[in-house]
Amino acid sequence: MRQLITLTILLLSVISIFAQPSIQTAPADTSKPAKKLRWAPSPTVSALLSTAIPGAGQIYSRKYWHAPLFMAAEGYCAWRAYDSANKANDYWDLRNSLTQGTAQYAQAGADFENTVNDRNTYLWLLAGAKFFDIVDAYICAHLFDFDEQMNTPLSVRLLPDSDGGVALTLCLRF
Repeated sequence: MRQLITLTILLLSVISIFAQPSIQTAPADTSKPAKKLRWAPSPTVSALLSTAIPGAGQIYSRKYWHAPLFMAAEGYCAWRAYDSANKANDYWDLRNSLTQGTAQYAQAGADFENTVNDRNTYLWLLAGAKFFDIVDAYICAHLFDFDEQMNTPLSVRLLPDSDGGVALTLCLRF
């Protein structure tokens, strides 16, 4: 347990070094002062954070509503896998306490197999949720300023009218 805590602290320390937000500056020009560019998250750091902690890469990429979805999905799958593993151990102990060849022995064996299959299913679901968590964090960081770069050709707006009402306008750019 101590090794796990030490490893977790070490991993978080290394990740925090790379996760420091950096403000990029334009190339130095002697005639003009340096211009600060906007901060953008690193896709690699975002993916590494999501690998270590569910939803951390989404929080780093400022996609706050993605994080609880992945936290809940991974937490639920991990809890169900853990619960199924405990039930499988209970069925295994029950099976070993019964007389071999009886109907109760066979039922305990079948229950054990079912709970092991449930555990394996939830472990695979956890792996899939973790994979999607990492990919989503990477993509969210990579497309951080995509909305600002996008020039939509169609926009609908509500503007105040000169008569005191509201006018619905439709703008179409060519």
